[in-house]
Amino acid sequence: MPEPLKNYHIIRKQRILLFVTLAFIGLLIVAALMHIGAGDAEWAGMTVSKPTPALMMEFSIPKDEVGVVVNWCEDPAYIAGVRGGDLIKAINNKPVKNLQEFLAVTKTTDMRQGVLLDILRSGQPLYITMEYKPGIHDKLKQALNMDTGVTGNAHAANPALADPVVPPAAALSAPRDLQAGAQQVAFANRAPAETTEAAAANPALPTRAPTGKLPTPKEQGAAQKELIEGHWLGLELIPLTPELAKEYKVPADTNGLLVDEISLESAESGILAGDLVVAVNGFATPDLVAFTEATRRVKNKHKADVLVSRRGRIMEFTFNSVRTLGFSQNEAAQPITPGALSPHRSRNKPCTACHIIMVTGGQLPTDAGDILPNPPPITKGAVAPHEYRGKCNTCHIMLRPAL
Repeated sequence: MPEPLKNYHIIRKQRILLFVTLAFIGLLIVAALMHIGAGDAEWAGMTVSKPTPALMMEFSIPKDEVGVVVNWCEDPAYIAGVRGGDLIKAINNKPVKNLQEFLAVTKTTDMRQGVLLDILRSGQPLYITMEYKPGIHDKLKQALNMDTGVTGNAHAANPALADPVVPPAAALSAPRDLQAGAQQVAFANRAPAETTEAAAANPALPTRAPTGKLPTPKEQGAAQKELIEGHWLGLELIPLTPELAKEYKVPADTNGLLVDEISLESAESGILAGDLVVAVNGFATPDLVAFTEATRRVKNKHKADVLVSRRGRIMEFTFNSVRTLGFSQNEAAQPITPGALSPHRSRNKPCTACHIIMVTGGQLPTDAGDILPNPPPITKGAVAPHEYRGKCNTCHIMLRPAL
């Protein structure tokens, strides 16, 4: 075969191969773009549809369950743990019974605050916390100048949903505690009066508690939760927040841990509640992780110097122990129950960054170590209800015995 003809066939084959490759890549891109927004509604990297009989059978969804089915999932939903086939039942404790409610809830949900999803997967309840992390399709949409918000056709079916339930500007100007209630679940041991008061402040918040088997504390990553309290030789420490810094007059440029209770060796040292621990034996303690490391360095010693800030004044105290000092033991936040109300303000993070979710067994209704704030009245001459702690009328109101 002449050389020019041979080169022609080689070049022709290369062009055909290049064309096929480019066509295949083009098909992949078109398929990906078509998948963006697929389904009846889209939000946070997932597209959802109403649960059809076929979907309910495929994903083992009980026929009496209501919600929306995830039919496609990417970041941030995917990285949070959401998967195709999940049935979303509630978002931030707000029920999602159909596509209309899904669109209404997601339009007023600020993902920067963290989102708690109540999901049914293979017939079992699951609770997932999701934070905003742009996914690849979000970036594609931004590059193509496409809408990255909630999309769907439920508005056509229900024109009343054409505008958000709460306009974004109004939502931002709403009272902080009401926003917090919509963003968080809460502790189980609130008094009925507190629960009633909180519900009255925000009647939109449901009190439903999902039924079924919760993931175990281990499955929820209890050992990896954010630390909120440290203990060392009678010293109880909590992270410093802007509110606490203002209340206890801590200078703005001071980093450390707030002492909220003392006993044992820490009481003997001279440290007081309200002090800010800034270092242990020269090792800075801006947070509980650093504090634990600092105490580990002196765990086999009998003496250590603790540097504190008392209203801006730097002071040094010495811990002495007959035993070795040991190291800090820490706690995360106590468990919360699904569906309860928020006990504190939103902290710009998901509830499950600090808490695990349990129905029972997480803590006693009243902490056995706490002092009751209001000792009950007792009758003069009655048998003491507890061991001797001084004169009864120091704590109790004394009632005259009945005639």
